[in-house]
Amino acid sequence: MSRGDEETGSQELTLTWFYDDLSEDYLQFRREATPIEQEYQELRRLAAAARRELTAKPEEAELQAKVAYLEKRLRDLETKFPWLTREITLEYALWGVPH
Repeated sequence: MSRGDEETGSQELTLTWFYDDLSEDYLQFRREATPIEQEYQELRRLAAAARRELTAKPEEAELQAKVAYLEKRLRDLETKFPWLTREITLEYALWGVPH
């Protein structure tokens, strides 16, 4: 506090938010989770596009195989990383505001 602040009696209020001081655990989780989330979202986009194509051409075996493969990969990711499909994000559950 400067001398001028002492004379006027003003004090500076400093607020600290969650994102101001990120814990190493959180940063490590984000480094590991980001590529998994990106892969999951890309698979979802590809599977949705393949399903649309399959509705237009339901007899095409190659599209049926593609849809089955993409859906299996999605199920595998959801089984291995169940937090991908939860309503509440894992970050909020672990590092969010306590209630």
